[in-house]
Amino acid sequence: MVQPKTLRVLFEKTGKLQYISHLDLLRTMQTALRRAKVKMMYSEGFNPHMKINFALPLSIGIESVYEFMDIKTEGSVRAEDVKENLGKNLPDDMKIIDVYEAESKFTDIKYAAYTMYLDYGEESERAAEIGKRIFNNPLVVTKKTKKGEKDIDIQPMIHGVDVSFEYGCALVKCVLCADSENYLNPFYLTGALDKEVGFEAHHRKVLRTGAYFADDKLFK
Repeated sequence: MVQPKTLRVLFEKTGKLQYISHLDLLRTMQTALRRAKVKMMYSEGFNPHMKINFALPLSIGIESVYEFMDIKTEGSVRAEDVKENLGKNLPDDMKIIDVYEAESKFTDIKYAAYTMYLDYGEESERAAEIGKRIFNNPLVVTKKTKKGEKDIDIQPMIHGVDVSFEYGCALVKCVLCADSENYLNPFYLTGALDKEVGFEAHHRKVLRTGAYFADDKLFK
């Protein structure tokens, strides 16, 4: 019997790829793995599929330089070969950073870090001052839950936040809860700031920059 191995792929997904769905991302990776001739393990049954698992799927409109995918391969597959061959078969705006044998679980991820550039035009500096105030105090929003919509104070789910006025934008650097029970989408912060400013940002760039264990060490 062929022994399986779980390899973790750390990759970037930026630019135009921020607009593809999670299903499109899965299909893209499946195609790239086939073209790279990676010896994958498959599920059993009438419709076998590659054993692939992603951490913290992104909402459409968010870029990331710190994405994870676990793939289950035959034991003879080398991480170095996957990194080289898979990288050659990915679209522009997607880049393989590293491939290695997984030693942790995606459920170990507690927090995720984001950098957000929010352009409110001439109101950007005021928006930054508003952000400093609202993100460090009780902040009630209507949040979608498994049981429907509910008004909830998301401030306890903001593990850390820094707001400044830079590059002509309100620059928000934050670390948000990312476990299954307390996942906080960064769009709740941008939506709350839009509401306080009085209009939506003219332009925005939301970038995931990291993931962390409960002890604040970088997840890998």
